[in-house]
Amino acid sequence: MKIYYRHIFPFISLLIVSLFYSCSIFTESKPTAEELANTGWTLFKDHKYESALNKFLDAIYNEPDNEVGYHGCGWCYLLLNEPTNAIENFNNAIAKGNTTDDPIAGLAAAHLAGEEYPQAIHKAKDVLQNNPNYYFEYEPMIDYQDLRLILAMAYFHEGQLANAQEQVNFLDPSNNLNPDDPDTWVVNDIKHPSYAEALMALI
Repeated sequence: MKIYYRHIFPFISLLIVSLFYSCSIFTESKPTAEELANTGWTLFKDHKYESALNKFLDAIYNEPDNEVGYHGCGWCYLLLNEPTNAIENFNNAIAKGNTTDDPIAGLAAAHLAGEEYPQAIHKAKDVLQNNPNYYFEYEPMIDYQDLRLILAMAYFHEGQLANAQEQVNFLDPSNNLNPDDPDTWVVNDIKHPSYAEALMALI
């Protein structure tokens, strides 16, 4: 009997250790969708957009209706110059319940990048009407001035030069550009042959 116990004891000890380590108290829990999204925003603030994107995608994988994940993906795709993916994710964020101005502001920029100027104008105006002093929580340097610039560029490409000039006047009230006075078609000491070219240079 002593021989039997001597041979089986190491096996029992190994089994007990294995059972302990398989218990939940020894198993590292997987991060929740909320935790993944929070990590994504931390990376986003550090301008690590590809790493942030992966965290947001993981959040969506864990929780397919996670609007924060879609919202984060939208901004990452936008800043990685993928406007089509950005638009899709911003729209998903809104559909999943994000009622803030942030995904709408993102859509304005994404539509401009995708040369969808009427949509860019519509979204930028919506945000400015809701909040004339808008800024993006996770990147405060993105603010109402960027939306004014989006409007100026979109209006210009739509041939609405007066509306583009109006937005430029918000951004630079001291400019003296006048469509009827060629002497004012000077930007950064360069004289332009047309008002449109001078306005584009100013934008």
